[in-house]
Amino acid sequence: MTNIIRPHFGGCTRETEAFEAPDPHEEYQPLHVYGTAAGYLVALVQDARGPEEPCLKVVVGAASKNTIEAVAVLPPTDEGRVDADMAAMAVLRALEIIEAGR
Repeated sequence: MTNIIRPHFGGCTRETEAFEAPDPHEEYQPLHVYGTAAGYLVALVQDARGPEEPCLKVVVGAASKNTIEAVAVLPPTDEGRVDADMAAMAVLRALEIIEAGR
């Protein structure tokens, strides 16, 4: 995906087509759920899969489905969390504007 916000840091630059929730038998807990708007869920997950360092990912997905996509990938630091919160709130607000226009 070329439309993901990716600041350069540590080794977390892996591109993925989509991040799917783990096996339904496994517990899946986002770090934070920012909310839903226009039928989409905006959340924060920490992705530790793969050979790179853990990453914080702001993810968006249809609230009725089990597939989400990363829209921002950030380092797992305090600064990364602040940036993730800002990106997620911007995405959520954009979805709220779209929802209000329907």
